[in-house]
Amino acid sequence: MKTSLVKEEISSLLKKQLEFYIPDGYRVNDEYWLKAIVTALERCDNCFKHILMPGYRDSKGESTFSHLHRDQYTTFLYFLGNTIWTCYHDKQICDKLLNLQSILHGIFLSYKCEMPDIFLFSHPIGSIIGNAKYSDGLYIGHNVTVNTKNDLYIGKLCALLPGATICGNEPIGDRVSIGVNVTVYDKKIENNSVVYNEDGKIKIRPCLKEKCWSEEKFDISL
Repeated sequence: MKTSLVKEEISSLLKKQLEFYIPDGYRVNDEYWLKAIVTALERCDNCFKHILMPGYRDSKGESTFSHLHRDQYTTFLYFLGNTIWTCYHDKQICDKLLNLQSILHGIFLSYKCEMPDIFLFSHPIGSIIGNAKYSDGLYIGHNVTVNTKNDLYIGKLCALLPGATICGNEPIGDRVSIGVNVTVYDKKIENNSVVYNEDGKIKIRPCLKEKCWSEEKFDISL
């Protein structure tokens, strides 16, 4: 993967950001820090190489990462926090990264949340992403809320468009697109469905296109 900064430069940038925004004196542990950054970048590489949006791959198909690309940096910070939590259990640094994510990008996404390997943020300002069983090909726009009671399954190639909200525990199928400002409350959504708002009422219809919303953003298939 081509990166705008080498891992040492990314490390230096992150340390400065953490110290500036959260100056509590707690420092990163250099015994694992660079290893975690490398792992997070590897996870970004695996994710970005499947994304068809401009800026994620060069003309030869190689994935690219820029620390100035807000959506890419949002993804990287999640992968870093999740890696540190899973492998090194440094809760205080994970909490600092979580707060840094909120400060920089206006999104709440816990490092404990198990996001899929392949997903796409599209300016997810104002989004609150709760714990759920997510699948590859997940698309998340801005002001999205996932608020679960227990275990919620969200299928492959699911799109949560701006303002979409999922509350409850009923499963969301594969190739489902939940439209702008639509709230799905404790309702099972079948595969290949579009959920939309018409005159203030939530309606569901089959996907009429050959490709659903998320399939147009990823090069993965069911």
